[in-house]
Amino acid sequence: MQYYEYITILLPAILVLGNMVIRLFNNKKAQLGFNIVMLAIIVAYAVIGTVSGYTFSILSTYLVNPYSLFFTILFAMGMLLVNTLAYRYSEDYNDFALIGSFALIGMLLVAASTSIITIFIGLELASIPSVFIILLSRKGSIESAAKFFIMASISIAVFSFAAVLLYGSTSSLALSSYSPSVIITFAAVLFIASLGMDSSIFPFNVLIPDVYEGASAYATAMLGGINKKMGFAALIQIMILVFIMNSQAFLLLTILAVLTMFYGNITAILQKDMKRMLAYSSISQAGYILIGIVVATPSGLAASLYQIFAHMFLFIGTLAIIAWLESRNRNNVNDLIGLHEDNKFAAFALSIMLLSMIGLPFTTGFVGKFLIFLSAVNAGLAWLAIIGIINSVISVFYYAKVIIAAYTSKAVPKKTRMDRYTMAVVIVCVAVTLIFGIYPQPLISFANGAATYLMATPKI
Repeated sequence: MQYYEYITILLPAILVLGNMVIRLFNNKKAQLGFNIVMLAIIVAYAVIGTVSGYTFSILSTYLVNPYSLFFTILFAMGMLLVNTLAYRYSEDYNDFALIGSFALIGMLLVAASTSIITIFIGLELASIPSVFIILLSRKGSIESAAKFFIMASISIAVFSFAAVLLYGSTSSLALSSYSPSVIITFAAVLFIASLGMDSSIFPFNVLIPDVYEGASAYATAMLGGINKKMGFAALIQIMILVFIMNSQAFLLLTILAVLTMFYGNITAILQKDMKRMLAYSSISQAGYILIGIVVATPSGLAASLYQIFAHMFLFIGTLAIIAWLESRNRNNVNDLIGLHEDNKFAAFALSIMLLSMIGLPFTTGFVGKFLIFLSAVNAGLAWLAIIGIINSVISVFYYAKVIIAAYTSKAVPKKTRMDRYTMAVVIVCVAVTLIFGIYPQPLISFANGAATYLMATPKI
């Protein structure tokens, strides 16, 4: 093994072991500092690996390549931001940091999988800790944790059944393409249903809004910002590497993309609670991402990866502000009235991120949607792009409702300061949104490299 192969194994191991040791001393500041340093090192290593073109396998189980490195950067950056929020808002940060490090290992394993089995293990390793993170996030979150556990259990059971069908038909669980048949198509449908729960695809997202609402805002930021992206990391690999030749499976994904966009956007209009609104908004975003996957071209896949990257920062940044508002018992849209008078920075940052979700030019949300719709047009699916544009227009109704409330004056303004931890997270998310919205080429190239590698992977 080369030195960088050892580093690939050692960094996650040090992260988990370090959290175990520091947890014994119950030192929150030391644990936060350790996690920030280690997660930053993992991000730096993945960036270096991407630039250097690392491609190698560890024990034929963990595959380092441009695709897995893309998600390594995404997951590590997301966990760094969520750790900062958890330090500020969690009463059990030490437990969160330790449990979260195990969840991160599962996420990394999913992105670097070489077979259905490793994806299965990674999903389990991420889902079980997530249940406890919800449970520990705040008092009264038992119902939310129970619902997430039910979803995760059903998801993994359906995933297992799909894997059994695939193995029974092909005698293999490798991530390689198989000739279409009735059983293979049925397995594809089950995989979509299973991973649809993880990635919030309609109609498999039935309990997602309840889970998001019941959990603390920082836990919701992790679920929608990181766990959901793990679901897409698995779905993309399985659809592109295993079922690329199965037209029925991609037809189903196309139908689900349309239904997911309409369901998420229309239902979000009816919501008053901010976290429930963000939950349905997140569902609609999953529909946009599916368009790029359905196109099944390097440009379409790259567009979806770009949107996945962009939405993680938009979601976590928005939930950071919601966490700050939640600590002041301001949970509903009407509670945001006068926000610009209370804290101009919070109102500005919230507006930027919501406008980016709509698709405001010079933001990552606009670039992501533009690339996705363009890839659909180039693939002869202009009608799908039109439906996406229609849904973007529908989303204006509920996003604008929040922005208008934030900039509506109230009788007695009350100046409130945002703590430095929340502000740091929000600043990073707004910066990513604007920088890669104004100058998107580095992120586009990054996504292109990951997509091109995956599409070029030999299909046996």
